[in-house]
Amino acid sequence: MRVVAVLNQKGGSGKTTIATNLACGVQRRGYRVALVDADPQKTASEWAARGDDTPPTYEATKDLETNVPALSGSFDVVVIDGAPRMTELATSAVKVADLILIPVQPSGADIWAAEDILDIIEARQKVAGGPDAAFVVSRAVAQTNLAATIRGALESYGVRVLDTRTGHRVAYPEALGAGLSVLDTSGKAAEEIESLTTEVIDLLTNSNE
Repeated sequence: MRVVAVLNQKGGSGKTTIATNLACGVQRRGYRVALVDADPQKTASEWAARGDDTPPTYEATKDLETNVPALSGSFDVVVIDGAPRMTELATSAVKVADLILIPVQPSGADIWAAEDILDIIEARQKVAGGPDAAFVVSRAVAQTNLAATIRGALESYGVRVLDTRTGHRVAYPEALGAGLSVLDTSGKAAEEIESLTTEVIDLLTNSNE
């Protein structure tokens, strides 16, 4: 079983949007997927309750280090929607994850806010050799200077930046509110999630090898 945690302490980074859509994307590739909602706002749980074809979703307890590994017999991939602050649950998510995705909007404030989670990931890597980590540029407005230059700013942290980025599109909040994935629609948002799913599966497969 492989565990992907989507973490950023800054609210509004697109964390839950990426976690829910990624979970659906991986599930539709034939994997058994669970979504763990570690955000106190429980948006992912509300989303799952509204949908008919959403992955099994569990509300997190403080004991992620016991409860997440216990899912290994039933699921191939677990996606954790992490808390928007560096809480005990977020730190615990780092410990159980194989891959941390860090959604970052193209703004200086969002990049700086990611530094705390990077420090925790680096500390865990020194002790355990993992997890891997990658930035995901999210809610990017096309053809703006910030959207064009953010990759270089993120790469300066020495962390992988995924090729896929999600745009600032109305399809995402509409799907979230309806208990759907953007994969249930057509257009750019669906293409973005298909691309993100492919990148994440490739990373998990290579890491497993």
